[in-house]
Amino acid sequence: MLARSLISRACLSNLSKPNILAIKRDLSHTFYANAAPLRRSRFQPIKKESESAAETATAAGSIEELLDTKIAEKLNEEKVVETAKSSKSKQQHKRPQNKDVKSENDQQKQKVNDKRAAQGSKNSEPENIQKRDYKNEQKRINSTQKPAKVSKVKVKAKKKAADNPNSPKYKLDIPTFLSVANFATILKVRVPELIEKLDDLGFENITNEHILDAETAELIAQEYGFEVNRDDNTGADLFPASETTDSSKLTPKAPVVTIMGHVDHGKTSILDYLRKSSIVKGEFGGITQHIGAFVVQTPVSKKKITFLDTPGHAAFLKMRERGANMTDIIVLVVAAEDSVKPQTVEAIKHAKGSGVPIVIAINKCDKPEANPDKVVADLASHGIDVEDYGGETPVCRISAKTGLGMKEFEETIVTVAELLELKTEERANVEGWVLESQVKKGLGNVATLLIKRGQLKPGCILVSGTTFCKVRVMKDEHGKPIKVAKPAQPVEVSGWKELPEAGDYAIQAKDENYAKKVIINREKRKRMMDEASQVEEMNKRRIKSIEDSKKSEKIQEYQLQGFSLEEIKELEPDLFDDESNKIKYVNFIIKADVSGSAEAVRQSIEGLGNDEVKSRIIFEEVGAPTESDIARAKDSDAEILVFNTKVPKDILNSASKSKVEIKEFNVIYHLIEDVLKTLTSKLTPIYETKVISKVAIKQLFEIGLKGKETMIIAGSRVIDGTFKKNSQVRLVRNGEVIYTGKVKQLKVVKNDVNEVKNGADCGVSLEGDPEMKEGDIIEAFEQIPIQRHL
Repeated sequence: MLARSLISRACLSNLSKPNILAIKRDLSHTFYANAAPLRRSRFQPIKKESESAAETATAAGSIEELLDTKIAEKLNEEKVVETAKSSKSKQQHKRPQNKDVKSENDQQKQKVNDKRAAQGSKNSEPENIQKRDYKNEQKRINSTQKPAKVSKVKVKAKKKAADNPNSPKYKLDIPTFLSVANFATILKVRVPELIEKLDDLGFENITNEHILDAETAELIAQEYGFEVNRDDNTGADLFPASETTDSSKLTPKAPVVTIMGHVDHGKTSILDYLRKSSIVKGEFGGITQHIGAFVVQTPVSKKKITFLDTPGHAAFLKMRERGANMTDIIVLVVAAEDSVKPQTVEAIKHAKGSGVPIVIAINKCDKPEANPDKVVADLASHGIDVEDYGGETPVCRISAKTGLGMKEFEETIVTVAELLELKTEERANVEGWVLESQVKKGLGNVATLLIKRGQLKPGCILVSGTTFCKVRVMKDEHGKPIKVAKPAQPVEVSGWKELPEAGDYAIQAKDENYAKKVIINREKRKRMMDEASQVEEMNKRRIKSIEDSKKSEKIQEYQLQGFSLEEIKELEPDLFDDESNKIKYVNFIIKADVSGSAEAVRQSIEGLGNDEVKSRIIFEEVGAPTESDIARAKDSDAEILVFNTKVPKDILNSASKSKVEIKEFNVIYHLIEDVLKTLTSKLTPIYETKVISKVAIKQLFEIGLKGKETMIIAGSRVIDGTFKKNSQVRLVRNGEVIYTGKVKQLKVVKNDVNEVKNGADCGVSLEGDPEMKEGDIIEAFEQIPIQRHL
C-alpha cells in the first residue's frame, strides 16, 4: 500500500511515463534489496551492519524521502534535456559567424549540458542500481572460511589487470600480509564490495578476516587503479652463474670425492691412510664429528683428489646430503664382515638420487670373517649395478689397516674422474660451498669454503645466506696462509660479519655496497617466507575459533533446554575437544662447537617422539652455554644439550642453582639415545592391575563399639595368596567391581594382624564401610607400571 501511494505521488509530479516506470523499478529494487535482511531476520540472525541498514531503509519516512529524491532527479533530468534541446535548436536557426569554429562560451555550455545529460542518463538506468545479490553475500559472510586456490586466482587477476592497461595509476603501499578488512580500508572501498571482487577472481568463501599476501593484493589493487610501491632493494641478489659451453674458458679441476658409509666401517681409516695423518686416534667413539675437506696427491698417478668426509651416522643426513650435492664422485664404504647396514642403505638411496658416479670400497678384507662376495650380492640386491655382475659400478676390495688394494682404489677414482672430464672456469666470479663455520681466537668468524668456480683472493667480497665477508686471511687445510684458492680447493676464510651456515652457497659480489643490498633483500624475503608459513596456520586457527564458537552456541542451546554437560557429551561428543589428543612438547637448547654440528644435532632430534610427546628445538647456537642460555632454558623449561664443546664451571654452578639441566655429549648417537629416554619419561604412564590375593566373604557380623555405634565385620577366608592389611583392595560382586579402597581392620579371632595366609579365616572391615554381602570377593591388588616406548 505504501509503495502504491508513493507511485501515485510520482504520477502527480508531471513526470513522463518512461521516467515513472524507471522510478518504480528503482524503488522496487531498492525496497526489496533492503527488506531482504528483515525477512531473513525472522529465521536467522544477521550481522549488525545488515540490521542497521535494514532498519534505516525500511522506515516509511526513509522511503518517502527516497522517492522525493528520485522525483526531483527525474524532473531535473527532463529540464536539463529540454534546455539542451532548446539551446541546440536556437543555435541551428542562428546564423553562425564561422561554420568551423564555435565560440568559447558555446563550447563550455555544450560540455556542461552534455555532462549533465550523460549523468542523468546514467542514473536513469535501473540495471545499475541492482548491483549485488544480498542473499549470496550474507551466505558468504556467514560461511566458514576455506583456503582459496591462489594460483588460479592470481592467473585470473593478472589477466584482468592486463586487460585494463590504460587505467589511472595511484601509488599505494601494501604490507606483506593483510586481512581483507584492512585491504578494503587501504583501497577505500566497502568490505562487501571487495569480497565480491575476490569472489569474481576465484576466491571461495572469503570473510573479512581472510589473509591475503602482497602479490595477490597488488594484482587486485591494479584493478582499482592503484600502483604498488616497490623497494629498490627488492631486485638486488646474487645467483650462481650458468655453465659455459665455451671450452676455451674451461680448465681441468681435481675431482671432489665424498666418502659415505655405516658407522665404524672404516671411512676415517681410509682417509688416514691416504693422507698419512693420525685422525682416528683423536676422534671420540671412532667417528668423524664434522665435515672436513682434504686434498690428497695420489702416490702412483700424482693426481690431486679433494676428499669430503661426511660422518657415517644417520643423524648427519642433512650434512651428507650437502656433501653429495657438491661432490663429483661418491665412495661407498662397506665393511667386509658386516655387509650392508641401515646407514649404508640410506647412503645408497641418496647417492643414486644425486646421479653421481659411485665407487664401492669393501673395507676390512684382511679380517678372517670377511666375506666380500656376500657384500657384492647384498649391494646388487639394493640396486647397485656392480661390475662383478656385469654393471658399471667399480668394486675395490681393500684394507685401510694393511694397505691391501689401496693403490688400485686410488687409480680407480682417478680413472672415473678422467672419464668425467671435470672442468670449470677459473676466470670468473668466485662461487663455492660453506663446509664449516666457527669462531676462532685471533681470527673471529671463520668459514671453510670449497671453491667451485673462480679464484678467491684477499679483498674479495663474498655473500653467503644473510651474511657477507670481505676476505682478510686465507689458510689451506694445513693451516698455512695462502694468497689464492682455486676450484676444488678447500680454504679457511676470515672476515665474515656473521657466521654463515654450513651448506650455504657463497657467491662473489662486485662491491660491499651491493653485498649489503643483497643481504637486506634476502633478510626481507626470509621474513616474508616466515610470515607466509604462518598465514596458513593463522587461517586454521581462525577457522578453529569459528567452529569452537558454533560449538559453544550449540552447547548453550542444549543447556537452556535443561541438558547437563554429561548428557550433551553423550548426545553429541563431537562438540567437545578430546584432551587426550593434545601433544606434550619437550624443549631443548642446542650448543655445539661448530654450526655444522649444531645443525646435525637439530636434524637428529627435531620432531622425535609420537602423537603424545615430541621434542622441540627452541634455540641453537655455536659456542659454550652462557648465562642467557640458562635464563632461556629456565623460562621455557628446557634442557641444554652441549655437543663437542666444554662447559665452563661457573656456568655449571649457575645452572645447578637455577635447576637447569645441562648435558654434555661427544658422540651423536649417545645424545639421541638420551633425548629418546627423556621423551619416554614424559609419556603418560599406563598401569597393569595384578591381583595378589583373594578373600571370600562367608558371613557378616555386627559388633558393638563405644556407645551405641556398631561396625560390620566380614567373616572371611583367604582363598588365594597372602592377604595383607596395607594392600589396595576392591570389592567384587558377580564379577563387577563395586568398591575400591583400603582395609580398615584385619583380625584373626579378636587379634589385629597385618597379614593372613592362604586357607586361614579372618575378619575384615573396609574404609568407608561399603555394603558387603555374603559371597562377595575382596581382592588385594597392585598397579604395575608398563614400560612404554616411543
